[in-house]
Amino acid sequence: MLNAAQIAGRMKLLEDFRSAILAVFNGIDDDAERERVARWIDRNTIAAKIAVEEAGASQIVTLTPPPMIGGAIMHVDPFENLFESFYGKSLLPSVVHTLDKAIGVYEHLKNETGLVRLPTPRQIVDLEGALERSIRPRFRHGPPTKERDVQDAVEDVLIALGIEAHREKEAAPVGPRAFHPDFTVPALDLAIEVKLAKEGHTASKIQEELAADIAAYMTKWPRVLIVIYDLGVIDDPYQMRSENVKRLGVAMVIVKH
Repeated sequence: MLNAAQIAGRMKLLEDFRSAILAVFNGIDDDAERERVARWIDRNTIAAKIAVEEAGASQIVTLTPPPMIGGAIMHVDPFENLFESFYGKSLLPSVVHTLDKAIGVYEHLKNETGLVRLPTPRQIVDLEGALERSIRPRFRHGPPTKERDVQDAVEDVLIALGIEAHREKEAAPVGPRAFHPDFTVPALDLAIEVKLAKEGHTASKIQEELAADIAAYMTKWPRVLIVIYDLGVIDDPYQMRSENVKRLGVAMVIVKH
């Protein structure tokens, strides 16, 4: 539970971050001031993002290309794309909207209205770390041969952390088709999808599958975590992870065998 000083500190950070974002959006004529504000935003983006997440106010923005241009629908985290524009549209207004929602949560906590409580999205970060540490030792005597082996390892981590999850029980219906994540965690509004990257099931094929899965899952679950166990076919796991986090708004763990 946050104390009064912590709540006040978060409110000030988010208010200051909001002012800085609006200044950039509206334009800063002075070069030195523009650089100062940009550096301040860079230094505080992660802290502001965490404060927003812990208020339960994080938001993934769905971007649809104009019909004359075409292309894939994207789901992006505005905090990962602060100064980028998509189809001529800035994400800064979405960030301001998200900051306002988070500030409102902390105001209610400060005033002890009893109308809101902090959720626990930080458990997702803890889960990511546990998966990165714990899955590979499971296969010390040999690599997994099928995806279900990796799913079993993920389930063991969920049980060890005391996270209540449903395995292959829920679905996101989209049109005539239903999409089934490998796990769902109701307490975190989280869907988890597990992939085994191996010969014949390469990074490009997995990415193609994820594009459809993620779009469907996000119609029902605000948070999606992708877990990939790689048997040596992903050349640049860092790039794959960063692009999915940035462009699709998901969390991703890639474990190398």
